[in-house]
Amino acid sequence: MLVANVSQFRKNLKSYIDSVHDNNDILIITGNGKTVVMISLDDFNSYDETEYLTSTEANKAMMYKAKAEIENSETVSMPIKDVKKMIND
Repeated sequence: MLVANVSQFRKNLKSYIDSVHDNNDILIITGNGKTVVMISLDDFNSYDETEYLTSTEANKAMMYKAKAEIENSETVSMPIKDVKKMIND
């Protein structure tokens, strides 16, 4: 995690953007009593997807159940074409 004040951020804008994008760093920018966070678009999309997937109790329950099945070796392996067929039927 990186921290910079507004002056440092302005002075080194490109290097901060490169670091956030290339290294998946999180940048905290502070100044004038305000604080913001810069993350890569990929990280943002990942957080957004996680928020969506955990937004309802039904989704959470389904994910916990799937996780438990994986941990207990209760899953089966099948070709993707069979999965697609199951979804489309």
